[in-house]
Amino acid sequence: MNIQSTNRPVERLEQHYIPPHGLLNMSGNLPPQVPHVFDAEYRAAMEVMMADHSPMSLIGAHQFRGVFRDRAAGSQFVHLRLPEAPDPSRVIVTNGVQSALNILITNIVGTGGVLAVEEFTYPTIRNIAALLNIKVCSVAMDEEGMLPDAFETVCRNHRPSALYAQPTMHNPTTAVMSIERRKEMAEIARKYGVAIFEDDIYSLLPTDLPPPLSTYAPGLSWYVLGTAKSMAPAFKIAYLIAPSAKAATRYFWPGDRATYWMAAPINSLMLSQLVSSGGASRIIDAVRAETAIRQAMVSERLAGASYRAQPDGLQVWLTLPDRLPKKEFAAKLADRGISISTADGYYFGDGESPNNIRFGTGTPPTRAEFERGLEAITQVYRL
Repeated sequence: MNIQSTNRPVERLEQHYIPPHGLLNMSGNLPPQVPHVFDAEYRAAMEVMMADHSPMSLIGAHQFRGVFRDRAAGSQFVHLRLPEAPDPSRVIVTNGVQSALNILITNIVGTGGVLAVEEFTYPTIRNIAALLNIKVCSVAMDEEGMLPDAFETVCRNHRPSALYAQPTMHNPTTAVMSIERRKEMAEIARKYGVAIFEDDIYSLLPTDLPPPLSTYAPGLSWYVLGTAKSMAPAFKIAYLIAPSAKAATRYFWPGDRATYWMAAPINSLMLSQLVSSGGASRIIDAVRAETAIRQAMVSERLAGASYRAQPDGLQVWLTLPDRLPKKEFAAKLADRGISISTADGYYFGDGESPNNIRFGTGTPPTRAEFERGLEAITQVYRL
């Protein structure tokens, strides 16, 4: 495999990792680029795909939930996390996690409904809720995630239809929920009949994580595992595992085109080929290795600072001292050409968000660019 031109894709893509105002983007938490592995694997998969299939047969018609071949590959892919590979009839091939969540929230929570979320969560949930006039109830958290007592209080007082959760490598806090607490959360969800939308997108880089929350509430859970945080952000494939084959066809059917949740067939087949060949795992291994290097740099530069991160994680959750208000901290970094995120966008609780910022380790396109951004963060923190 020829990998001589691995620097060129980084140069071409760099503009997409820089915000329009010219700052180095460390506010995102994308996986680092690994063209030395990705390019060869992708090209090889493309060659096989084009040799084995007529392009017209792939894009001549919608594939809706995905053809059996791609749903079977999805079952194999999610088995990297789920203890048992689900029957392909329960697998839905979607156009990314956000598209899957759009359909789930629209159809299961519904206009005017109630959705429970973690106190800190994916900011896009706010946008989806606003479109559907959904009431969002936040569940208080500690260092390992949602508190069961707080979740039960929300269930008892507000009767949510569903819970959206990231119990593994939580965004932005990096929390990982213990197995014992996962079991408690699952029992509470069963008690009140609350569906679980589990977003496990950050889980593929570490190798020693507990099983998904969905493992403990299979009859209630919709488990989604995407590729955007472990392989490449624009791959736009996420596998959604429904509680049953009947539920999969009920909510994801050809007539439900409101947000165009269906995956592009060539993308679906490309990932199927990468899963089958082992290329997907090799790409994830390369992303994991680069991520570990960058997190080691964080550990060295921010020694003594109050922050949370995982050795194989894509983000750092930094607690700032009182002398450095988060918005002022972000402004000082912007003056140095660096963009980061404050806690405000992720906070769904009451009152003022805490004095925290989040920065990503993988979004800068090269390790040198990441080092430049990390140095700026360190300098402002230690002023």
